[in-house]
Amino acid sequence: MTDPTSPLTTAGTPGGFLLGVGAQKAGTSWLHQQLHSRPDADFGCLKEYHVHDARTVPELSRFRQVNIQLNKPSSWIQPRTWLRQWFIHNPERYADYFAWLLQRPHLRGAQIRLTGDITPSYALLSAETLQEIKASFEQRGIPVKPVFLMRDPIERIISSQRMKLRKQGFRDAGLEVETLRKRVAKGRGLRSNYGQTLDALDQAFGLEHCFIGLFETLFTPKTYADLCRYLTIPYQEPAWTEKVNVSATATVIPDDLLAQIGQLQAKDLQTATKVLPALDFNHLWPTASRWCKR
Repeated sequence: MTDPTSPLTTAGTPGGFLLGVGAQKAGTSWLHQQLHSRPDADFGCLKEYHVHDARTVPELSRFRQVNIQLNKPSSWIQPRTWLRQWFIHNPERYADYFAWLLQRPHLRGAQIRLTGDITPSYALLSAETLQEIKASFEQRGIPVKPVFLMRDPIERIISSQRMKLRKQGFRDAGLEVETLRKRVAKGRGLRSNYGQTLDALDQAFGLEHCFIGLFETLFTPKTYADLCRYLTIPYQEPAWTEKVNVSATATVIPDDLLAQIGQLQAKDLQTATKVLPALDFNHLWPTASRWCKR
């Protein structure tokens, strides 16, 4: 949701904090790369800080577990891991860090107008946690700009599963289908609930104060310009052809498997069409539109 009349940030006003809450495999890595490379933006040393999910989502508690063995140098804590733990144990340090990024002298010679944390699993945060984040930054005079990007839910799951396999070095089409079947048999995944995320954002910020977009339209001048306007930064042409964490394949997914995924993800399509009624989801999400039962 964007307000086209919203003015750009001026030198006398504080910069903003982009709170990226997903979705996974919906263009968040590309977006981070485009924004962080700007001379007027600084997202710090990480893309995914995994602070608030580690603190509040039991299934993601692994991010706050550090197993150090003094006789194994490979297990010693790295600076970025140390920073994450520092934030997890005191969330106020997290807000202080990003406030510092907005204020510190910058090598690029430009005033920093935007910082942020784009962690897709923040899609699981509760409204209460989001409200805590909002309050913490507002106490420092920094507006929080939530951004949530959705993708055809069937295509997103296929892409996510494929990425996991490729990280393990597997590129076999048969194995891709087999592992996808196993995943679907477990039911809806942890990150496969657009409605949950949108409800939490609405309670914490009001959806009219959030940028809700689609992966399928992100790589277009109009949507990207809308996003820059929402973030109150000047439009700067991004690297449209740059690919980040792409997992394209020619593997054909069997119809019966697509139908199973469609049954699981039908609510995501219903939610998206309700929140963004002006969009043609038959065109933008053809896979979900065919296989999800509305």
